[in-house]
Amino acid sequence: TELQKLQRQLQAELPEGAVRWTKAEQLHLTLRFLGKVSGENRDRLTTALHCACDGTRSFQLALQEIGCFPNTRNPRVVWVGIRGDLDPLRRLQQRIELETTEFGDAGEEHTFQPHLTVGRVRIFGKEARSVGETVERATVPKLGVWTVRRIDLVQSTLAPQGARYTTLAGVRLMDGSAEPPLSPPAP
Repeated sequence: TELQKLQRQLQAELPEGAVRWTKAEQLHLTLRFLGKVSGENRDRLTTALHCACDGTRSFQLALQEIGCFPNTRNPRVVWVGIRGDLDPLRRLQQRIELETTEFGDAGEEHTFQPHLTVGRVRIFGKEARSVGETVERATVPKLGVWTVRRIDLVQSTLAPQGARYTTLAGVRLMDGSAEPPLSPPAP
């Protein structure tokens, strides 16, 4: 994919092992990080996700710019930003935040910045600055537009080789016709 080409381009310009690149199958847009949630709450959490998505129509997004968190002077994460129908995305993220308040970690207050994490910086100090400088020079190729039709509840399990993701549940968004999204599971 074009995103993998971008990762390879950056990797070629950086010291070996400077960044642990995210595999294509692990790329995702996090709308809310819940932390540890007990298995007994899974059905209630799935119902809350259905409530948050109720009435939301599918929308389009695209990848735009590249950057680093917290910044390019001290990069820890390399990301690609999201553009497109950001208003429905932000409304959906806020509804998910509200409907799932009782689950998981309260987390820290932060402004939602839609992005895909494409790599995690493994080096520090002056060496890390070289990652930020390389990212500043990079341009994101046209990566196309995609339609968001489904929101998934995903469990991440940390492992030495990186996180492993398992989809626990999914909610289909309305497609613009009169068809409603999937019904939540019965209590």
